[in-house]
Amino acid sequence: MMRQNATTAPMMLNSWKEIAAYLGRGVRTVQRWERDLGLPVHRIGKGRRSPVYATVTDLNFWISTTEAVRAPKPQPHLVQRTQGNNTKPIDDSRRLLSDARRLAQTIAETSVRQHRQAEILQERIMQMRSRMK
Repeated sequence: MMRQNATTAPMMLNSWKEIAAYLGRGVRTVQRWERDLGLPVHRIGKGRRSPVYATVTDLNFWISTTEAVRAPKPQPHLVQRTQGNNTKPIDDSRRLLSDARRLAQTIAETSVRQHRQAEILQERIMQMRSRMK
């Protein structure tokens, strides 16, 4: 792991092995999380086998906003409310809460991705400005 200046960039994890060790999981598990759950891992280059890195900040935020790392909780089977379907108000509340949780998770993940992209663009702008001087 490489520690960078705290004011310019967060701690970086520079391989699947480092990312997996940080999360306390196996390499294949974190690769599956990237593929299926949107683990915020960045690739250097193109293709599935290109080198990867992740920031500790992004990973911590992802952990706090996803249920992947927590023990799975059994979810009751909820029936969508339709015309003529007499579902209980508690079932509607559970369904709405579940939908709201998924929406909040999607918004949080998108926010992290956009924040990282903004950081990358800012770095590129600074590099371009320094070359112009």
